[in-house]
Amino acid sequence: MSDHDVSELIAASLAGDREDDATWEAVRKLHFMGTRDVLEKAIELAQSDNVLYRARGADILGQLGVQAGIVSTSFIPERLKALLDLLRMDQDPLVLDAAIIAIGHLSDPQGIRAILPYAKHADENVRYAVAWTLPRGLGNEPEIIETLLELMRDQDSDVRDWATFGLGTQSEADSAIIRDGLFERLQDTDYDTRAEAAVGLARRKDIRVLPVVIEELEADEYGTLFEEAASELLGLADVQPEGWESWRYVEELRAHFNIVDSPSNIRTQ
Repeated sequence: MSDHDVSELIAASLAGDREDDATWEAVRKLHFMGTRDVLEKAIELAQSDNVLYRARGADILGQLGVQAGIVSTSFIPERLKALLDLLRMDQDPLVLDAAIIAIGHLSDPQGIRAILPYAKHADENVRYAVAWTLPRGLGNEPEIIETLLELMRDQDSDVRDWATFGLGTQSEADSAIIRDGLFERLQDTDYDTRAEAAVGLARRKDIRVLPVVIEELEADEYGTLFEEAASELLGLADVQPEGWESWRYVEELRAHFNIVDSPSNIRTQ
């Protein structure tokens, strides 16, 4: 791939609307190239006076050098420095959003710690980026868990949804505080958030979720996450076994937890 080809792809990544499929296809091609030339041009974009250019530079840096099914380990120090410089120097929410997501792809502890203050940012897209990124970094460290619990109560439903998924499913951490936080989200006004909370509780075998799971599975329409929650409660080797329908889940849950009448009539063994 020549310098001319790289320049053409950079130009294509900046053309049209930021979210156009064609622009992201150019970004993906630059990721797969993963050369130092691409790195240097992405850093130049990240230092531009143009907001859109800086955000696109972060997009390219995030997964530079990635291959199919393989996370990139190319130029980590250089990419991390450029992204941390954006966090320190930039105020634009679009750039912060892109930089935080890019840092998430690096999964570097220094980068993960640097984004923690942005959990309180005024822009919901920036907070969403934090919720998306945190589960990728420091595992079960208290500061990560505390921040995700805070984001699970965010005013924006997408932020709550992703934070609940991050702590409930992506994290193996377990404590009374975590389970209580997930239980609180069972009352969320957002359906997806409630469903993610149900899976998180079921993974931790917290049977307080059982009435909610049965009620959802007995409804005319329900999300597949409640099937996943039921599978977790039943300890099935395969989540959502082939051929199982809602009535089978309910039947198995009632038998397993010895429920005679209502789901609230639960006796643990």
